[in-house]
Amino acid sequence: MEEPKYAKWTIEGDKKTKWICGCFQTVDDYFKFCEKHNDTLKKAIQAQVDELDMTRIVEE
Repeated sequence: MEEPKYAKWTIEGDKKTKWICGCFQTVDDYFKFCEKHNDTLKKAIQAQVDELDMTRIVEE
C-alpha cells in the first residue's frame, strides 16, 4: 500500500509535500505524530479547540 502524500494548498496551487519526521496523515484524514512532535502538537490542538469553543460541559 502506497503511503498517501500530504498535500498543502498554496497560492501557487496544490503542492505535494513529504514529512521530514515520523509524523504522518492516514488515508481517512487522521494525523499521527512522532515522539518528537507529539506533546507540542497535542498542546497546540487542545489550545485551538479551547479557543474555538468547540466543546461543551456535559457533566459537572
